Amino acid sequence: MLLSKWNYQKRVYEPYEVPDDWNVKTYGEDMDEIVNCPHCGKPLPFGDTYTSREIHTKFGMGFAVCSECYEQEWERDKQYR
Repeated sequence: MLLSKWNYQKRVYEPYEVPDDWNVKTYGEDMDEIVNCPHCGKPLPFGDTYTSREIHTKFGMGFAVCSECYEQEWERDKQYR
């Protein structure tokens, strides 16, 4: 599956690929559904995820990421402010 990932340094989106068998989502109605973090692949309930600051749909919707990867996104963002 091909997603878009924000490059803070270049300030552009770049193609970002995840395995086709990963369940990555931007939206869900079942908070217990197991999804994969598009950064690390960790499986976790959708209700335990954060909205990615980096990995988006072509319309700008953030994918669901785990807390560890979300913290790393914040750190990367701070480097380029």
